[in-house]
Amino acid sequence: MFPKSIAQKIMLFYISGIAVTIGLSMIFLSDVWIVKQKIELEENISSLFETIQEIRRTEKNFFLYKNESDYNENLEYIENVKNFIRNNKFEGLKIESAIKEFSETLQSYEELMLQLKGKINSPSAYVLERAIREKGKLLTHIAENIKTTERKIIKDSLNNILKYSIFVIIIFFVIPFIFFGLGFTKLISGTLKELESQIKEIAEGKVYQIQTKSHDKEIISLVNAFNKLLKELESKQKQLIQAEKLSSLGTLLSGIAHELNNPLSNISTSCQILLEEIEDSDMEYKKELLQAIESQTERAKNIIRTVLDFSRRKELTKENIPADRLIDETLLLIKGEIPTKVNLSIDIEDNLSIYADKQRIQQVLINIIKNAIQASGEEGEVSIKAYSYSQEAFDRYFLLKEEGKCIGEIPCNKEFSYIEIRDTGPGIDTENLLRIFEPFFTTKETKGSGLGLFIAQELIKDHNGCICVDSTLGKGTTFIIMLPRNGND
Repeated sequence: MFPKSIAQKIMLFYISGIAVTIGLSMIFLSDVWIVKQKIELEENISSLFETIQEIRRTEKNFFLYKNESDYNENLEYIENVKNFIRNNKFEGLKIESAIKEFSETLQSYEELMLQLKGKINSPSAYVLERAIREKGKLLTHIAENIKTTERKIIKDSLNNILKYSIFVIIIFFVIPFIFFGLGFTKLISGTLKELESQIKEIAEGKVYQIQTKSHDKEIISLVNAFNKLLKELESKQKQLIQAEKLSSLGTLLSGIAHELNNPLSNISTSCQILLEEIEDSDMEYKKELLQAIESQTERAKNIIRTVLDFSRRKELTKENIPADRLIDETLLLIKGEIPTKVNLSIDIEDNLSIYADKQRIQQVLINIIKNAIQASGEEGEVSIKAYSYSQEAFDRYFLLKEEGKCIGEIPCNKEFSYIEIRDTGPGIDTENLLRIFEPFFTTKETKGSGLGLFIAQELIKDHNGCICVDSTLGKGTTFIIMLPRNGND
């Protein structure tokens, strides 16, 4: 069964490599042992050749000096050669026939030498001497051929082993390692590229978990761990979004308390004056006090109505909202958080309406306006503009879109309403500006969850709109919200 983990595949490859190495080593050792035997045989043949040389030397000395010691020594050398032939096996070797011929020639040579004994001075000695010399030459020639043949056999064997070794190394080591390396690289790099592609899709919000075609345990474990991490992050993100909503609710309640305090104080004051001057006959003054109470009561009711609209959690319900009323009611909710020395300028096109879900667009505006106020410091300036389509605004949108500073798309053939919020704060550097809408990203060192603008851009996308940001260090920051007009979304 094929291994289902990378570690097992590597281990299988190593074990196979070790097994092949052991098998080939045994074959090489066998070949080396055979060559060793051939070398030993060649050494013996060299000794044989040297012995033949000694036989010829004693033969020559005997013919020259007629010493019997040379004759006896010659026969001893012949016996040594015969013992060498008897003690070695030449069956099946290439030199077998040559050894047989050599033995027969040696036998003839010995017989001639034996015939020569006692006849060295006889008339037939010359004929025997001549025959012995011819046989001796033949012995030397055959021995040289045997020696040359055996050396050639050893050389050929070594060459064959070398060629065989190279062939085996290529077939059983180089090629398998190349195929394994390429296969393993393709397996790992292909899987990693697949994971990289899916991670990018997760970052772009196209998918929410990783899928893999790999059957390797390590890859499956990695994918499962990553998917578990994604689920944990999703859970934490939901918790942080809920916390951001609660934070917005806290801000809302603070604004409510501040805004309700004023009309209630006015109502209380008017009631006290009426109680003190109940007997007074000045009915006009009393009427003014009652009208003031009614006005302040209506103001409190408007605040409560705005809060109720903000607090409702329902499906997206779009309506045409007068832009001036939308901005006024939004500012009313955060009025208590605006420093007294911050200059707030508002420029709204006449009769302009914003087609949106009121509660959700207010949530977006509150977040962006609060950020602008905080960035402007204690004595800065925040300007809010609302206007309908303009070519200048449209060109600016495409420029910011190319720079990666816009979230959402606006078709060229649609009419849009624009809301622009600008502050005179320190601005945002380019690196942070490109990440400003990412979840959990914040430029605030000590506070902020980094979800406010993320939620804002999500709400704008729900409206089929677009939100852009432009900023220069030292020159403030501008947010532009573009929403389709009624019938254009």
